[in-house]
Amino acid sequence: MSKGITDIPELDMSQSFMMGLAYKQFRTLANQQLAAEFDITLEMLGALRVLAHLGEVPQQTLCDRLHRERSVIKRLVDNCIKRELIVAHKSEQNKKARYLSLTDKGREVETSAQKSVALVVDDFYAPLSGDERELLLSLCKRLIKEDVLLGAD
Repeated sequence: MSKGITDIPELDMSQSFMMGLAYKQFRTLANQQLAAEFDITLEMLGALRVLAHLGEVPQQTLCDRLHRERSVIKRLVDNCIKRELIVAHKSEQNKKARYLSLTDKGREVETSAQKSVALVVDDFYAPLSGDERELLLSLCKRLIKEDVLLGAD
């Protein structure tokens, strides 16, 4: 009989537990690589990716695109600003809205960090075939609910 991952049958047979464990392991590996090379986290890279794709946007757009609570995004943005990756300014039309954009350094870090994370992704998903990777992505997309915001985890 093969040994389970936890040796607790209820956990070893739980899709939710296994999905969470796989993500935590990936996040740990990616964060270690990103911290060592760029002094950023996977979540910070996500913010940089959004801004690289959309350009200047209100901070609320970052919340919406990353499906995260405002308090989590505020802390994330503040950390990116400290690292000079993002700049923020108030809108002339809406004094409450905080607009965000990448700095030149932020663009460089985003490009380089994406390449670095791609290597982590390839290594992490190496046990799966291309078809299995596509199936996993498809299944995860089917499980995600649009109206659920994620807090700090």
